[in-house]
Amino acid sequence: MPQGEAKLKARKSILLMVLCAAAVIPCIPILLWSFSQQWRYPELLPVWSLRAWQSIFSPHSQVLPAAWNSLGLAIATSLLSQAAAYPAARALGLYVKAWSKPLRLLMIGPLLIPGISIAIGVHMLFLRIGLADLWIGVVLAHLITAIPYAIYLLYGFYATYDSGYETQLRLLGASRWQTFLMAELPLLRPALSLSVLFSFLISWSQYLFTVFIGGGHLVTLPMLLFSTVSSGDYALTSALSLLLVAPALVIVILTALSVNRDRYHGKEAKRVTPVI
Repeated sequence: MPQGEAKLKARKSILLMVLCAAAVIPCIPILLWSFSQQWRYPELLPVWSLRAWQSIFSPHSQVLPAAWNSLGLAIATSLLSQAAAYPAARALGLYVKAWSKPLRLLMIGPLLIPGISIAIGVHMLFLRIGLADLWIGVVLAHLITAIPYAIYLLYGFYATYDSGYETQLRLLGASRWQTFLMAELPLLRPALSLSVLFSFLISWSQYLFTVFIGGGHLVTLPMLLFSTVSSGDYALTSALSLLLVAPALVIVILTALSVNRDRYHGKEAKRVTPVI
């Protein structure tokens, strides 16, 4: 291995370790608090207890139904946001040239407006059309912030995408669906994975829109966490915080591994017999 490549690999490894440490170290005191009965200064370690976790997994706990609500909302939001963002990002990246910048600014407009203003306006609108206090209304509210992120991430891919691959396949007789599967999707996969991840995390941690649009009828993990924080129960608050962070960390790790994996490592190109 050349010396320059070895140095670059060593720097990447150090950077990865620093990032992992920055993500894991803040979670250590939270983990200790979640197994504590009390932890007073100057004691180095807390008095251990499983009370917080037993409370979370008790049959009468609201945590598991709230976790299922958060998971369902996040999955629906991540899938619907991609369906809405894909045609917009593709059109902006490949076809719209003259008004590309104003249109992109318009599409990320919801991110530039304070969330409380949007939440109040959307709540009043949904009250009139009957979508307030409904699951589908909360999903639509989450899409308001998820779709602009998805458009911008996918637009970054299509801004440098060479549609000549698709033209070659169409000339060889492939259908539009086959062209998408064989040429576009393999190249789009890293950007699409990041877009799905961002949309999932935006919905998973959403509090404001869920409170306004759900009206308290749809309880999610962030809502339980906020109400527990006000109670002053540090052990239960820490356990809920870990439960809220854990799926996000797992998804980030799996997505990073999926994006970095070389799908063609160890494979040789098949020999093609010339037609002429």
